[in-house]
Amino acid sequence: MIPPINHAAWLRLISGEKTLTTTNVGVNMLIFNSTLRYRRDPSPANVSALVGHAHEFFVKYEPSLRAEIQQLLAR
Repeated sequence: MIPPINHAAWLRLISGEKTLTTTNVGVNMLIFNSTLRYRRDPSPANVSALVGHAHEFFVKYEPSLRAEIQQLLAR
C-alpha cells in the first residue's frame, strides 16, 4: 500500500535521507532528480511539488514497485 501524500516517508525520500535499493531505472532517476532539486530549493512550495510528483509516480507504477514501497515504509 502506498503511503498517503502527507506521510513523512516522501520527504525523507526526496531529501535523500531515505535510500532505496532498486534496479528500477525510473525510480533511480526520480530519486536522483528529486534530491538534486530539493537541495537546490528546499522551500515548502518545491517540497510539495516534489512530493506530489514522487507520490504520483508510485501510484502509477505501484504493481511493479512493491519492493520499493516496502523499503519506503521501513524505518
